[in-house]
Amino acid sequence: MSSNYYVLCLSHDPATTAREYHSPEEAAGAIKTGIEAHLGCDLLVERVSGGPVEYGCPPRPTRSAGPRCYHRDVEWVDTEWLRLLGRAHESADPRIQDAVKQGRFFCWTRDRLHRLRYQIGNAEELEERP
Repeated sequence: MSSNYYVLCLSHDPATTAREYHSPEEAAGAIKTGIEAHLGCDLLVERVSGGPVEYGCPPRPTRSAGPRCYHRDVEWVDTEWLRLLGRAHESADPRIQDAVKQGRFFCWTRDRLHRLRYQIGNAEELEERP
């Protein structure tokens, strides 16, 4: 099954789809050159193949907003892992909170994951965030 790639805008809550592309390179290139209606926004790439499969965070120098990241290429992360990290960010368990604080999740902040809650399937758990 082939995949489609979407550029998502995380400057909105919840995240919105900015545009659709046919390759990850095309989507990452569009973020680098700028998408007219989303100049100055926090953008990332979503790969969909029957459902969301993974998300790509472009390097910080190629996007105009978002968290400070330290990778040189698009950094891809599995949807299931983001779902778990999103739940961990919201956990009341002090051990899980401590583990999240000690992790190096520069790209995947609590706010970004909250804005992706519908795409990654955490909407019910994360809808009523304090």
